[in-house]
Amino acid sequence: MRGRYAALSMLALAAGVGGGISLERLYFNPAEKAGGAGPEILYWVAPMDPNFRQPGPGKSPMGMDLIPVYAGQEPTGDPAEVTLSAAEINAIGVRTALAQMSETSHRIETVGFVGYDEHSTSHVHTRVDGWIEVLNVRAVGDQVRKGDVLFELFSPEFGIASFDFLRASEAGVGLSGEAARNKLRSHGATEHQIAEIEKTGEVARRIRVEAPRDGVVIGLAAADGMFLQPGTQAVSIADLSSVWLIVDVFERDIARITDDMRAIARFEHLPGRTFEGTIDYIYPELDPQTRTLPVRLRFDNAEGLLRPNMFGTVSLVSPDARMALTVPSEAIIRTGTAERVILRTGEGTFVPRLITAGLRDNFGEGGRTEVLQGLAPGEEVVASAQFLIDSESALSAGLMRMAPTDEAPAQGSGELIALDREARVATIRHGALESLDWPAMTSRFPVRANVALDRLEPGTQVTFRAARGADGLLGLMELGMDDGIAATGTGTVIAVTAEGKLTLSHDPIAELGWPAMQMDMPVAGFDPESVPVNAPIEFDLSKGDDGLFTIVAVRADGVEPSPVMPKTTASEPTAASAPAIVVMGTIEAIDEATRKATITHGPIIEIGMPGMTMEFATEASLDLTLVPIGVEAELTFARPDGMTMILQALEPSAPPLEVSGTINSIDPDAGMANITHGPLIEIGMPGMTMDFPVHDSVDTAWLPVGSEITLLLQRNPDLSMSLIGTREHEVQQ
Repeated sequence: MRGRYAALSMLALAAGVGGGISLERLYFNPAEKAGGAGPEILYWVAPMDPNFRQPGPGKSPMGMDLIPVYAGQEPTGDPAEVTLSAAEINAIGVRTALAQMSETSHRIETVGFVGYDEHSTSHVHTRVDGWIEVLNVRAVGDQVRKGDVLFELFSPEFGIASFDFLRASEAGVGLSGEAARNKLRSHGATEHQIAEIEKTGEVARRIRVEAPRDGVVIGLAAADGMFLQPGTQAVSIADLSSVWLIVDVFERDIARITDDMRAIARFEHLPGRTFEGTIDYIYPELDPQTRTLPVRLRFDNAEGLLRPNMFGTVSLVSPDARMALTVPSEAIIRTGTAERVILRTGEGTFVPRLITAGLRDNFGEGGRTEVLQGLAPGEEVVASAQFLIDSESALSAGLMRMAPTDEAPAQGSGELIALDREARVATIRHGALESLDWPAMTSRFPVRANVALDRLEPGTQVTFRAARGADGLLGLMELGMDDGIAATGTGTVIAVTAEGKLTLSHDPIAELGWPAMQMDMPVAGFDPESVPVNAPIEFDLSKGDDGLFTIVAVRADGVEPSPVMPKTTASEPTAASAPAIVVMGTIEAIDEATRKATITHGPIIEIGMPGMTMEFATEASLDLTLVPIGVEAELTFARPDGMTMILQALEPSAPPLEVSGTINSIDPDAGMANITHGPLIEIGMPGMTMDFPVHDSVDTAWLPVGSEITLLLQRNPDLSMSLIGTREHEVQQ
């Protein structure tokens, strides 16, 4: 008995342990349950903050239930990427479409009405007075064939004429036979009826009036027993195998109309059907009421589907069509400053892409937009609900990738496929442009005027930098061979400086827009001491990320010195001018006799020229007596031949602001000073305590802290101010 109870107790204990384990797995460890029944759960995140992660379920800091992230659904690391589940895609109605090559051309959209082709319309009149005795055509719309008898007209005049014809033919009296025959013709008798009269020898009382063409009766004034005169339009017949369609073209489109344009018509009652016609006639004057120009189109109507007075929409298409990449117009998101689409990159994943759009809605089947840059054929774009995805992407990324600018251009490399030197357009098969999130594709880029194209040929590997212009197109601000060499020049090394630079007197370098000059150039990849001094050399220049150039190779053997080019003065400009250059610098000295100025300037990023001191010619219009010496100024250099730099104008920098104040503390590492200053009357700023950046030229170790002094503040272009010096208070006597 006691053994039986022991056995039952052990069974109950085992059942309890098993039930507890099952309960724990089912209710207290759902991740384990989910892992066994479906995809593995990697971690749990907050619905409103994906950065808040937990290894198991729970609550977010906002009190919301955490949601699982399954294997395969983890973010890729791109903050602009949006991931949606199948249920979410279905709920917001996401539809996608492919970017595809379509035939594009300029077109004019208009409307019009179908009408009879008046060139294929006939009106039937009698040539003598008479009465209708036999009427074969009874209603408008009746089909007739050419030669069918429309009606028979009793005419006394015709009876007399037929009697005279028979008498002249048989007896040879009265009118001659031919004159009698002509009289019957003038009364409207056909050759067939005249031959019948001649054959039977009987006087004809009625004229048979026949249909002049195949067609449809569109007008009927004749009736049984009706008296007709030549002025009565008895029957009208039109051939509907071809029809006209009269459309109205707005004044703004008149200049684009040409006689060889194709006309494509669509009608609501014939969905999916299009009819192609031609321009038959362009009317000479506008409708004074609608201010539109009528244009007559001709369409084939062998099937009889087009009926007069039908309303249709018409597209007049230019014959100059071309193939271009297009997407549905509704897929493009226009923000006023940029255009982008939402790409489907995977199962439930979407990312925004910056593009440049071209022709819109007026080509092909309509409703599509040309994409000039940013997409490749076959890429899948979102055509509906893209605004919801774009807003989610903007929330996730904080700010979408900005369009490249001159200060932050997009960089890439690839193969030069085609180069139109006159139009300055380069077609490049390039790799992925990460800054734009563009995949590898072939793109056409306009090239800026100051980019040299002499060394470039199709088929060469190139590197480029691109920036977006006001027209939305990415233009190339730099384009060169992908050999690391930006330009090659010739000249003579004068000396090697203590810093390891080459003091070089070089000839003009057209590729960079550099005139002949002497300058100190940094070197890389070789020992500057190995370069022959005072001997002609050829050197290669490479452009760094800072936009400045470095000599990377020097060749001395077999290089002939380049001919010295005459220096261009201000009074001798050449035709190939280039945009002016603006740089900060200081006038060190002026030679009024030669009109030369010795100038120390900073780096000129536009042409990659480092800062240096050298002589420049000056414009004849510049009054040298008013030029300040030793004062930093904004210098403007003209480039009349694209290389020679001539001082054209200068604007001295604004004097520093002076204000009383105290330096409270200095952070040498950050280059900042905490300052309490009095009111700045010049700019209307009240006294306050704030941090100011310390100019690089100021040694922070010598700045007095805790003493009231006169502070010298420089106003920067971004409206901020920097501390450029101090001065002790002057003691008033």
